[in-house]
Order: sequence, then structure tokens, then C-alpha cells
Amino acid sequence: MARTLRTPVAKMSDPQREWFASAMIAMILADGSVSQAEVESLMQAISFVSNPLAVERLKKFIRFQSMPALPPFHGWEREPKTRGMMMLDLMSVAIADRDFSEKEREQFHRIGSLLGFSAPKVNELIHLGDSAIERMEKAQEG
Repeated sequence: MARTLRTPVAKMSDPQREWFASAMIAMILADGSVSQAEVESLMQAISFVSNPLAVERLKKFIRFQSMPALPPFHGWEREPKTRGMMMLDLMSVAIADRDFSEKEREQFHRIGSLLGFSAPKVNELIHLGDSAIERMEKAQEG
């Protein structure tokens, strides 16, 4: 089931939405395998991109398993909390399959840097992701 995004995509410009969708795709492709839960995240990402040409381009990244190029994110420089919400949404994509591989962690660091976060701050978020996976596994067992 697709999760509700924390990121206020309605307040984003079209280029920002495309960047965010590309970042979600980068997280999905990071470990080399695409789970059903990640595909659901992809469909959610594509749904908030309004440009049909951009949607087709985003779908091709998944179809051909090619990593989208991500420049630094522009906008919300004075809104670190909003950028943080983007990171939390990207974390949800990364752990949708209840795994947070080393390659996904590396990609998460790269995207965090593009959003202006320091490595220690990204590591804090990774710790939150690890804790969330543990909770999901315990819930499944119980």
C-alpha cells in the first residue's frame, strides 16, 4: 500500500517535483533489485509529476534500470524541516522492502548531500530507518 508523503509536493515547482521523483527512483534502483513495495512507491512518485514527457522519462529509468542524474536540489534553502521531510519520504522508499542495503545507504548519503544535509545528520536518519525496519520485523513476528 502506498504511503502518504510527508513532503508538501503541492508546494513544489514542476522541476522540484521531477527532482523528488528522480530521487525516489534513485533510491529504488540503488540496490539493483526492485520490490513490489518499491514499485508502489514509484507509482506514487510518478503520480505527482504533471509533465507527460517527464513521466515517460522517469518510467524509462526503471524499465532500463538506469540511475537518474541528480543535481543539487534548489529551493527551500531556509526550510530544512521541509527538506528533512523529503529525506524521511526517501527513507520510506528505501526501507519499503524491509532492507536497507549498503548501496541504498550510499545513495541516501548522496541524496542527503544534494539536499544540503551533513553526513552526521544523514547517519541519524539512517539510524531511524534501521529502527523502523526492526519495528516492522517485530510487528510481522507478533
